[in-house]
Amino acid sequence: MVNAGTQKKNLTRRSPSIPRRLVREGALHLLPLYYALRLSDLAREGIEHSGSYRFADHIYRGTPSGRTAVGRWIDRRLLAMPAARAFRRRYEHAQDVVRRALEALPAGGEPLRVLAVPCGIPRDILDLARTLRRERPNLLARLEYHGLDIDPQLLDLARTLMHQTAVASTHFHPGNALIRGDYPGTGFHVIVSTGLGEFLRDEELAGFYTIVYDRLEPGGTFCTSATARDERSETLLRLGELVTQYRRADEVENLLRQVPWKRLELRVDHSGLQTFVTATK
Repeated sequence: MVNAGTQKKNLTRRSPSIPRRLVREGALHLLPLYYALRLSDLAREGIEHSGSYRFADHIYRGTPSGRTAVGRWIDRRLLAMPAARAFRRRYEHAQDVVRRALEALPAGGEPLRVLAVPCGIPRDILDLARTLRRERPNLLARLEYHGLDIDPQLLDLARTLMHQTAVASTHFHPGNALIRGDYPGTGFHVIVSTGLGEFLRDEELAGFYTIVYDRLEPGGTFCTSATARDERSETLLRLGELVTQYRRADEVENLLRQVPWKRLELRVDHSGLQTFVTATK
């Protein structure tokens, strides 16, 4: 099923009360862990809003926060888990892809059109813009950024944050990543999508890859990732009902190869928990 609410499938929590669910299941031993985790800002966001953009951005920023010193300590421990560190590296991968595309842009030509879908808080571009402003302002001046997301409040926040950077051309589009007609009409040189595939079934993800391919300019680059299972973090995610679709490198490659990419590169993070994809049309 693909409809206007599909992109909110990351809101995976179904129980009105997780403590009551734990009592009903006879898992009383997990209640102290549940209440302790809620002191952490990261864990509380995951419990209340599943895989929200704030949850992802908290990991990308990597700054511990929480209620009381205990909450901050728990938050720090969560951010230090291998799964969280690998999660953070996918945003670094996206930064690298965009920067390399900017550096390869022919002199005097059109700007580099980048689309993030769903864009969430564009932490990768925000941080890249700050770096380029110091090191290569000429490159930054050639960046045209587009963000597509289904959440209007998120788009307002992302727009405000991007206006604080030196990115001269920014555009935000309300829309569903799985609906072809919601995309802007222009073609893109780079499309970035991290965190969506973890909430899609295989057939939905394959359809998304087809849309991305069609929206890329010839020679354009698609940057994405896939998450593998980590048993320690999965225990915590299940407790908060944050349901994730895990895929190994070979599984995501099989879906990607349903599209006729000119070149497809997959690199597995040294932790084994993230696969970073760079696909060229």
